[in-house]
Amino acid sequence: MKKIINIYKDVMAYIGVIGLVGFIASVLIQVTARTFLPTAPNWTEEAARYLFIYMVAFAGNSAVLSDEYVGVELLTDIFPEAVQKALKTIIFIVLAGFSGFVFVNCVIGSKGLLAVTPASMVSTALEIPMKYIYFAEVILFGCYVISFLMRVYLVFAKKEEE
Repeated sequence: MKKIINIYKDVMAYIGVIGLVGFIASVLIQVTARTFLPTAPNWTEEAARYLFIYMVAFAGNSAVLSDEYVGVELLTDIFPEAVQKALKTIIFIVLAGFSGFVFVNCVIGSKGLLAVTPASMVSTALEIPMKYIYFAEVILFGCYVISFLMRVYLVFAKKEEE
């Protein structure tokens, strides 16, 4: 199971890095064009924004599995290890539940984001259908459910290793 979790984490990280490289390239094109060319392309700002959104959607899941999010451990460190384990489990289950709630409401809710985004709605400069941009939210919260449940597994697997 840990091998699957590591593969999942690496895939999320690699896709996040691709988004980061695209984001950096888009910003560099914009800065270079504003500096050295008479007119700058209008698509670069929009591309940078959308690449940043997708980068966060994928790399955030890698951060969850690597335990790299900022957390307040001052209060939990005073408890015994069994209580710390229970608190982490409860927190990850609550976060998975919240992420699942948002995911379900994005996809099939009565006012689901994908359901109410008209097909004719396109981005201004790139003319990409906005449903592809909003799909990042579905990816983010759908993968968060998986990532937080994997973290619950890792909390218990860590104890077994020791």
